[in-house]
Amino acid sequence: MSKTLETQNKIIISLLARSALGIKEIERIVRSGKKKENQDKFVLVYNALDGSKSGTELAKIVGITKQGMSQVFQTWEEEGIVYKNDETGFYVGLLKLPIKRKSPTKTKVVSLNNEIDTTIQEEEENGKENKN
Repeated sequence: MSKTLETQNKIIISLLARSALGIKEIERIVRSGKKKENQDKFVLVYNALDGSKSGTELAKIVGITKQGMSQVFQTWEEEGIVYKNDETGFYVGLLKLPIKRKSPTKTKVVSLNNEIDTTIQEEEENGKENKN
């Protein structure tokens, strides 16, 4: 398959996934049933599904066995959020999920004359202050 056709197919699949399921639903499926401390790693694995990486390679990201990763892929395939590349036999995700970055709500900046300024950064996701 030509690179142009392959790129067009990826775009079409991504657009269909967004309209049919939505990013939040796909992310919910990817994160569901996973330990909280591993959920972000599974998002990284999902984003790495480009049809060229083996389950063994991807299992290392999360720190699980190849068999465990295979079960995850099977669940994701049943949920309709991945498919197998016919040429490689490896899985492909429908789209790239956003990566949630943790940023501090307050940053102390020391100026040259040792005065401390406190700035408040907006939360990336919704533009509101974090309330802890």
